[in-house]
Amino acid sequence: MPTVPGPGQFARLARSAEDALRDAPAEYGVVGALPFHEHTPATLTLAPVSAAPRAPHRRALPPGPTVAGPPGDCGYLAAVAEAVRCLRAGAAHKVVLARSLHVPGLTPDDAPAVLSRLVQQQPTAHVFCVNVAPAARDSPRLLIGASPELLLARSGDRLLLNPLAGSAPRHTDRAHDRAAARALLASPKDRREHALVVTELRRQLAPWCRALQVPGGPGLKATGQLWHLSTVIRARLRHPAPNALQLAAVLHPTPAVCGVPREAARRLIEQLEIRPRGYFTGLIGWMDRHGDGRWVIALRCGELSPHGLRLHAGAGILGDSRPEAELAETGAKLATLLGALTP
Repeated sequence: MPTVPGPGQFARLARSAEDALRDAPAEYGVVGALPFHEHTPATLTLAPVSAAPRAPHRRALPPGPTVAGPPGDCGYLAAVAEAVRCLRAGAAHKVVLARSLHVPGLTPDDAPAVLSRLVQQQPTAHVFCVNVAPAARDSPRLLIGASPELLLARSGDRLLLNPLAGSAPRHTDRAHDRAAARALLASPKDRREHALVVTELRRQLAPWCRALQVPGGPGLKATGQLWHLSTVIRARLRHPAPNALQLAAVLHPTPAVCGVPREAARRLIEQLEIRPRGYFTGLIGWMDRHGDGRWVIALRCGELSPHGLRLHAGAGILGDSRPEAELAETGAKLATLLGALTP
């Protein structure tokens, strides 16, 4: 679908998607990716959404560099320290800062093998692979990953969201792992970070909903590498119900991947992040002709191109954040995709 990047791009896409689906075959939907920032063009297309997805073809990855884990990043430590200074000075309540890692020696031809391992290693995640190249004639640029976070799922007037904010690395030792989970659930810093996300989502959703169920506190959600604070939000939409992409356009980017207030956090991101995010912390998903759909946040992912694999990971920064802890958190998040590169 043609798209014009810039302010209002996501809302325009929601309207044009609804129009395009009226004339499309019944089994078709809009599928693809939205970027983090509206100045980057979205990648959406009409395609069948009723067929069951095929399992990824399994083959071995070719010989390549050994990746033991993400290296230290002095630039990221400095960015977090500066973000903490800005937050304490009142620039925002929270900002999410990302770092990136380049892994050479891989190409888009390696996507099936990476996908296969992600499916095996991350059975509860939303595994995806989307070509985000600007045009069909361009070399493939595959956004590939295994996200733990559902932005929203709409079915008729029913809406489900599962925001995550606040994380802690897991441990192979069961006792240490359980202790890490308990510590996260009791952490004042992580609970404040999570509450900022839930409060803002509740505020944004309220005008669209006739009923809104938000638990009084978070629970825990586990991936292979991390514990997350998690809240399941359920709602009933007012009539006429906005379509799934329209709702996604209102909520995106959430405080879980940007910050609070949104515009102030965006300014800090533009000031402090070295590399543009592109589609990292954007949205991946689909919507059918009835306006139902499912959109997940593009996390634990990277972009696979002829030049290698570029990974991203971010962490929520508050005024009392410690740079070393945020670096460790992003390292644990990078490990999701790094783990799919080696047996």
